[in-house]
Amino acid sequence: MKTNIFLKMLAAGTLVLGMAACEDPNDWSTDTSHNRLFRPSEISITPSATYALIEFDWLPDAEYYILECNADSLYQDEVHTGSRIDTLYEQPYTLDNLMGDTYYFIRVRAEAPNAGITNSKWTYYEDDDMRSFKTDAEQIFYTPEMADRSDSWIRLSWQEGAEVTHIEVQTADGTRIKTVELTADEIGSSQCTVNGLEASTEYRFVIYNNESKRGTINVSTTAAMPDGDLKYSYDAGTIEFTQDMLDELAVQAQAAAGGAASYSLTIGFAAGDEISMYGLDENGETTTLSIPDGMSITFFGLAGASQPVLKFPKSLEIGGTHAYIRFENVQIVDDGCQYLVNQSKATTVDLFELQDCTIDYLNRSVVRLQSNDAKTIGTLSVKNTIIGNVGEGGYATFRVDGATYTISELSLTNSTIYNVDHNFIQASKCNLANINITDCTFYDAVGGSSRYFIDANGNSTNVNLNRVIFGMMNGRGIRTSGTVTTLDTWCASDCVFSSNGFSVDLTEPVAASTDIFKDPSNTDFTLLNKDLFGIGDPRWYE
Repeated sequence: MKTNIFLKMLAAGTLVLGMAACEDPNDWSTDTSHNRLFRPSEISITPSATYALIEFDWLPDAEYYILECNADSLYQDEVHTGSRIDTLYEQPYTLDNLMGDTYYFIRVRAEAPNAGITNSKWTYYEDDDMRSFKTDAEQIFYTPEMADRSDSWIRLSWQEGAEVTHIEVQTADGTRIKTVELTADEIGSSQCTVNGLEASTEYRFVIYNNESKRGTINVSTTAAMPDGDLKYSYDAGTIEFTQDMLDELAVQAQAAAGGAASYSLTIGFAAGDEISMYGLDENGETTTLSIPDGMSITFFGLAGASQPVLKFPKSLEIGGTHAYIRFENVQIVDDGCQYLVNQSKATTVDLFELQDCTIDYLNRSVVRLQSNDAKTIGTLSVKNTIIGNVGEGGYATFRVDGATYTISELSLTNSTIYNVDHNFIQASKCNLANINITDCTFYDAVGGSSRYFIDANGNSTNVNLNRVIFGMMNGRGIRTSGTVTTLDTWCASDCVFSSNGFSVDLTEPVAASTDIFKDPSNTDFTLLNKDLFGIGDPRWYE
């Protein structure tokens, strides 16, 4: 009987416990106001100059996300004054209208107000413990054309409608020179002209919108019109320059020099003009343009969209004595002359120079000396010039082969020579001391297997090649009794000299012209191999 009573009591206790368990499993209550959305684990940002691509994990309970962006740090839980707030309904998201070269702070949080769920906590963008990211440098400048450059000013233009306030003018390496505050008219036209610059100088221009940098560009001013006792510029539209015009200017230049026997003249021709250069004989027939004895002269192309074109129906006569005869920033055209200079009369010229010029086609020579009259040239110089398609008429590009000729130096610098149909330099018998070739590019610069790149036969002419590239060549090399030296000079595999070859000190890479030049058959000698940057004409690797 005792056992039955115990079992009844145990069953009753179990029933009570079971009923209690069904009624309330916990002995505490739940506060749903503490429900909160989860936040993304991280934010990924891919910036550009004016926008950033934002990506993160989109969680299923979120109705949308709030993105806060500020150029200042985000540290308080509430939205900061001055922040940009974007509502995101999908991602990836493009955050646009940013300023270039600027640091930004970004954070996002999930929200679901329709579900009555508390916002998530903020997720901050972080990268290597940095909570900010930087946009790329913006570039709203357009590249100035030739017509936008002079020897004392640069015209700058930029994207229409861009918000800008001022331009900082710097040296090429970034040292501040001055600040130009932009006027309303300049901002409206998206261009301004910066004045008061030095000739032949590279400047850096930085355009800002308040503190935000919006573009940077380096531009060089053009060369100034060289000095002379008389400097005279012709108006645009000039079509001829005759002996009478030259003689008239000679009188004025000599008077400006106080009547001295030696005097100088600088003539400026407008960009893009095509000018016929000639004299007339007593019968009215076209003849040579002759530089008066004692005159030093510079034919100068003024800055503009294209070089002025000087057309020579007859060669230039340089008889007499001259400190210099110079051509600068002009295109020289064979309009029947065959030679730019074909000198037979005695002459003494301290400097004959082509600088920043273009010569595309001369039937015979750039300079030819002929006859037994004594001729002396101190330096025959070619600088930053392109010469092509010369010698079809059977003459060397530079033909100075005579015992009565004396040249101290024939110098080529920063220049390109291509498509030569004869010897490049023919200097047999000439008393030519040195040929110095520096930072030049040659392509097809020998006119066949029987022709020479340089022929100084019987002379002790020294030839110095520094930082020179030889592309495709088919002919003979350098004939001289002097020394031939090379420094940082390279030959393509299709540069072949059947005799009188010379050693170069750069043997790598081993490549043909078509592998190192962009389009040599169409005179584009842009270097494809960066290993060769720093040698040859700099225009092809800058």
